[in-house]
Amino acid sequence: MVICIVALIVFSFLSIVSARYRPLAKDAFKCVFLMIQFKPCDVKLEEKIKSKVTSKLMRMPKLARFFYRHFRTISWIFTIVFFASLLYSAYGIYNLLVFGSCDPTSATCEITSLLYFLSCYEIETVSIITIIAILLFIYFYFKKKNIKIVIK
Repeated sequence: MVICIVALIVFSFLSIVSARYRPLAKDAFKCVFLMIQFKPCDVKLEEKIKSKVTSKLMRMPKLARFFYRHFRTISWIFTIVFFASLLYSAYGIYNLLVFGSCDPTSATCEITSLLYFLSCYEIETVSIITIIAILLFIYFYFKKKNIKIVIK
């Protein structure tokens, strides 16, 4: 249940690039949607991810066994690390926009040198394309399931 939130974010972006991740993104969206409604998740997304990763680790049986036994703890750790890195990235972007540097105490920033190659127009275009892709994914998901969204 914990991994559904992270899986939704990660697989949504991966499904834009590759069709291989679209079923997992749909399952993650359904799981998070059910969690919001306080209903149990019947998708079995955690078991799918657990079995796929464990099957990839079968070359090292001890590691696969450890991962399979401690999957819940490992998923909590990855969830915490994911959101911590997301918050730290947001802090860096805030500092970049406000102070012109990722870290206000230092003068150098790797992102600043990267942004010199992109113009404001290109950054705006990429963000608009990303938002449109997410909205199209949500639209086609609801259209396929015949769910109507009513906004009052």
